[in-house]
Amino acid sequence: MHSRRPRSDRTCQSAWIAAALLWPVAAFAAAPPGEKVTVLDPVFVEASPVASGAAGIPWQYFTVPGFEIISRCPNAFNEAYAQALERATAARLAFLPAEFWGELPTPIKIVMYNRPPDPREGAVQLNPIDLTWSSEDSAILGSDSVLLSHPLTLGDGDTYINCGNYWDIQSGLSDFSVDVDSAILIESRVPHLPAWFIAGTVGQCGLFSHRAIRSALLGYVAVLPNAIWTTTDDTLAIQQEAARTAKGREKPRVRMLPPIDELLHNSGSRDQRDLWNAESALLVRWGLFGSGKRQAFLDFVDQATREPVSEAMFRRFLGFGYVEAQRRLGEYLPDAASHSITFPIAVPDREDLEIRDATSTEVARIVGDWGRLEGKAAGSLQFDYRRECLEQADVLFERIAARKEKDPLFLAAFGLYEFLTTDNVRARDALEAAASAGVVRPRAYVELARLRLQAALPGISEGIGDLNEAEFRGVVGLLTTARIQMPSLLGGYFLLARTLEHAPTRPSREDLWPLRQAVRLFPQNAALAYKVATLYRRFGYGDDAAAIVSRAQGFAESDNDRFLLAAFSAEGSR
Repeated sequence: MHSRRPRSDRTCQSAWIAAALLWPVAAFAAAPPGEKVTVLDPVFVEASPVASGAAGIPWQYFTVPGFEIISRCPNAFNEAYAQALERATAARLAFLPAEFWGELPTPIKIVMYNRPPDPREGAVQLNPIDLTWSSEDSAILGSDSVLLSHPLTLGDGDTYINCGNYWDIQSGLSDFSVDVDSAILIESRVPHLPAWFIAGTVGQCGLFSHRAIRSALLGYVAVLPNAIWTTTDDTLAIQQEAARTAKGREKPRVRMLPPIDELLHNSGSRDQRDLWNAESALLVRWGLFGSGKRQAFLDFVDQATREPVSEAMFRRFLGFGYVEAQRRLGEYLPDAASHSITFPIAVPDREDLEIRDATSTEVARIVGDWGRLEGKAAGSLQFDYRRECLEQADVLFERIAARKEKDPLFLAAFGLYEFLTTDNVRARDALEAAASAGVVRPRAYVELARLRLQAALPGISEGIGDLNEAEFRGVVGLLTTARIQMPSLLGGYFLLARTLEHAPTRPSREDLWPLRQAVRLFPQNAALAYKVATLYRRFGYGDDAAAIVSRAQGFAESDNDRFLLAAFSAEGSR
């Protein structure tokens, strides 16, 4: 699966931009009034130390805990960016405890370049890709007509890469702020968090999505802007009403919000998504900063990943039921819409940043992987763009592969590229070598397992007995390694389910146990519960299947999920 920041203007995103002037305390950087801002995909540059062009800077390499960065920006900006990453981590941990954030097996990769626009160019192209090759050691993929390129993050579950052009950013800004990983980490947490909590935290209207970090007298503070209630106009009306109430000109008005139980048990229907997003963010804001019951609220959220939410459970943690919660949220809305929230963050003392020239293997591994992910995300509808991205990745990978490079991380990235381009022979060779070297890259083990399974099932498969014992144990072993390295990599569990369908003999409960655990790690995933329950039923464990579906029904977050699970139960009763 990819993680790609949406390009379309959604209601809450537009509301945040349009409502910048409404934030009474937290004023964020915005475009000048009336100025049109064009947001384009980032481009990337590979250059040798002697290459000419934008600033003539070679790729530099440095690390920050949780991040691996290559950059063609000046070192002053690299320092500022590294400090911004450290402040971002501190803000994240001040906002929510560490146990609410997931972990990734590999650092998030960041690609930064500094390519100014060519003033001779005219209008910005719709597709800002211009592919040219120079010498063997220098390749450019980009467009001189790019005026502004916002950072973009792509990933395939275990590895994420953020790429952006920073030619117009001043490195001396003490309040320079980034947030590369919050959405990724909260969504990769297992057991998986409820949809309303994820949306209310890092979603379109999420409380943390639009946070800023400011320098303060004694350090730094994180600033969360005022809440946006569905639209800018609605928010402005609430603010004006709150101001009149504060001056005694009118009595407070309590708005009747949608029922809390509907919020907690649904992921928002299409026609009510804006309201659902806004109320999710309001509930998270209230629970963390307005209820006076922060720890009880956090305990409730954590328990909601292990036990289906009910009003009795809500009351057990918060001390009151849904009706009272709905009333309190309505009372809290005017204050939430009118004020920002500021809290201190503890930024640890940092060591000197070690910046060095990136090796050609590092550039190929990271920038090539970016080309793979960007090409994959482009899909068939953007064929030319996809082709150019993959061609860039191909050149980078082939240069290093020709040297018989044995770095496991490079081999894993190269093998995943070859897998995407359907050269399964080369993909398997690279992935086998990476796996033999013990690479930490769960996706590499999953795709190698897929390739082995495909090779073992060349024709139409029938079921139990299609795999011999060695084939079966080999595939399961790879998936076990992937699961140990990253329990939250969902794709590995579906591949394990497919493998068990073709086991040499009927799987035992012990064989099926990893899938039973997966259902607990992803309690809201009805499709996974349905698949696992189907296997349990097929192999004669009907009671286990019924228990899996019954539990999943309590966690279902949409009518479609409930219908799917109900259909399974109906089939079993025939």
